[in-house]
Amino acid sequence: MVVTPVELLELVMTGWFGYRLVRSPRDRGLWVIVVALVLLLLGEAFVISALRTWSEGVITAGMGKLIQNCALVLGFCAVLLFFLLSASGARYASGRPEERPRVPLRGWCDGAAAVVVCVVVTLSMAATPPRLQAGAYPASGRLQDAALDRPEVVAFYAVALVYFTYSCGAAAFWAVRYGRESGSRVRFGLWLAAAGMVLFGLASAGRGVYVAAAGLGAAAPDALAGGASSLIEVGAVLWISGLLAVGVAARWATLRVWLHHRRQYRALRPLWERLHRAFPEDALDHTRREPGRLWRDRFSAAQVHRAFWRRAIECRDGLSKLSPWLRDVGCDPEADPAEQAEAVQRALELRASGHTPSSSAPLLVAAPSTTAATVDTDVSQLVRLARALDIHD
Repeated sequence: MVVTPVELLELVMTGWFGYRLVRSPRDRGLWVIVVALVLLLLGEAFVISALRTWSEGVITAGMGKLIQNCALVLGFCAVLLFFLLSASGARYASGRPEERPRVPLRGWCDGAAAVVVCVVVTLSMAATPPRLQAGAYPASGRLQDAALDRPEVVAFYAVALVYFTYSCGAAAFWAVRYGRESGSRVRFGLWLAAAGMVLFGLASAGRGVYVAAAGLGAAAPDALAGGASSLIEVGAVLWISGLLAVGVAARWATLRVWLHHRRQYRALRPLWERLHRAFPEDALDHTRREPGRLWRDRFSAAQVHRAFWRRAIECRDGLSKLSPWLRDVGCDPEADPAEQAEAVQRALELRASGHTPSSSAPLLVAAPSTTAATVDTDVSQLVRLARALDIHD
């Protein structure tokens, strides 16, 4: 059993998406794509060869070819369903029953067609005498070696190839449509995957023409089947590259958010430390972690995000509690960060001296500069104040 580089890449990609599914088991989009990848992997010749070897003859040549084609049919159906649901705006990741992705009528029809194709190829295989199956359905996949003079063999290949042509073309259409609604990085990957599906569809159509011509007794050029095999190889590379590009784009976006939150978490330290000493009761996390756990938390995406939001909230809460003393030191909410930092420092010193504030009215400092304030703009102002405090020291 020889594994080609493309097949090895397909194994790696399936394992990577499977790992992501283990990390996010509620992501229904990942469930669909992992099922599709596993089915398409099962349709590879080297997997069928391995299954036949491990089964010690239980899986015959004909049964192996049947498993291969049915796996490819269901795999392409799952790919089509994934893009169909994505383009329809289905919310995959939600765990709430009312927000589960609803399969449109088109998806049900495509699924029913896939089941019908599997039934037809099964009946075609059953109609082939067992002693002829090994020769009629060559493990190499070369149509030139298949017994295309037998009607059941022609039906086996023709029905599956017609479905492959349709499902690959439809999946490419939906992938392009979904790509138009996505960001530039995801769009590039989806269009690469769509190009791979187009080549799969063209290869299936070419093989279908070859099978039809041979079944009718006409002379079918071998170059037609050979060229289709080349298209499949190129299409596989594009398909895998497209999915990997989408995955890399998603990981890159996650990494950028992680780096941004980590930088802002560190930048907030000068402000947070002063407010935490003044108002320790505002701490949102009182748990104590082991030293090894603390080291892992520094690089855990979830822990970095949680720590960032806790620090930002604690800073805002601390400034809110400090606002009566800020009023007494004459803090101007419209002043620049340097002046506000000086006012915060004097207010903290005034509070530490035991001074009773003259008013309990709140005062908003480090306020977002725009009326359409967001969480990011609010945290950015806190970071500016924290940096000004650090320089003030």
